[in-house]
Amino acid sequence: MVDQAQITTKNGKNGHSELPPRAVARSTAEFLHDVTTLVELQGKLFVVEMKEGTAKLLVPIISLLIGAALALGCIPIALAALALMLKELTTLTLATCFGISLAIGLFIALVLVIVAFGVVKSGLKMFDRSLYECGRNMKWAKDTLKRLSQSSTSWPHNQRW
Repeated sequence: MVDQAQITTKNGKNGHSELPPRAVARSTAEFLHDVTTLVELQGKLFVVEMKEGTAKLLVPIISLLIGAALALGCIPIALAALALMLKELTTLTLATCFGISLAIGLFIALVLVIVAFGVVKSGLKMFDRSLYECGRNMKWAKDTLKRLSQSSTSWPHNQRW
């Protein structure tokens, strides 16, 4: 085939240090190794944050449970005593006094629930670092894949090696 163009080779590899399929395979293997390392580090960060978050939430949750148990035991007695005291001090009927006592009890319960919810909600931000790092890792992976795809398209596809 004398009439075909000759390809000059440098080190038997067409002037490139390595063949495109090998370069892509090497780049892909390096990328997958990096992704595996990032997944491993992300998992370790998750475990650390889980331990820290659990430790931060443990005391408020235990306090909330103990407080709720005590409140459940004492509230009926306190509300009944309030209703009886209202009956002694006013001319209201006993049913009205118990209704007022119920309204006061519900208001106090609502305030306690709102405060407890705020404390628990503030402790749920324990995965902020993991989410931030996961976002950065995903951006890096996308950028690397984009760079790899752009570098692999720079090789002529119609030549035989």
